[in-house]
Amino acid sequence: MIKWLSLTILIFCFACTNDDIFKNEKAGFTNIYKNILLRSLSIEEKKIPSSKTVYNKKWLSKYSQPIIALSSPNHTDRATLVALGNQNDKLTWVSADGLSVSFDNGILIATRGYSQDLMESHSEGINSIFNQITKAHHKTYRYLNGQNEYREMKFSCTMAYKEGIAFSLLDLTLNTTKFTESCKSGPSQHTNIYYVLPNTNIVLKSQQWISETNGYIDIYNYYAFQGNI
Repeated sequence: MIKWLSLTILIFCFACTNDDIFKNEKAGFTNIYKNILLRSLSIEEKKIPSSKTVYNKKWLSKYSQPIIALSSPNHTDRATLVALGNQNDKLTWVSADGLSVSFDNGILIATRGYSQDLMESHSEGINSIFNQITKAHHKTYRYLNGQNEYREMKFSCTMAYKEGIAFSLLDLTLNTTKFTESCKSGPSQHTNIYYVLPNTNIVLKSQQWISETNGYIDIYNYYAFQGNI
């Protein structure tokens, strides 16, 4: 009887001791996680400042070659292009990654490097398109299809203009004439916009349509200011 009593007391004490051990361990782990949490809250998160290029006269002065810039309309994609060649007053520009565009009198006539390239285009009266006369004209865009065959889109277009439009480029504000070209070919239609120096054919900035797949690009003619700022 005495032995059983002693054994019962011993088991009871052992259970109490184990319970105290578990409680102490639990309290210990709680304190550890509490300290980690407090330390993490006390550390200030360092914010990395976003780098944003400022396109001003200082930025342009870094370029010794004539340049233009292309941008998506939402400004998420941008590329700087240098002059590649001039053939019969048709200027071609190329970027570091091989993207190229060609212009005739400021009008986009060809692209290379896009998913649906404008292989070539022909416009009526392209040399007098900015003579401030609202008139209808026609143009043809040519593309390659999946079978490497040409597909043409023939557009009927009208051109309207508005004078005295203030336009900012670099850190300059200039008086321009805004031309709006509206074109339609069956269900396909697009609108090109050109900001032109008054009484010239110099397009400072434009938004022009490439194709149904690629939509529009914004074009900035920085070359017009190089050597003059």
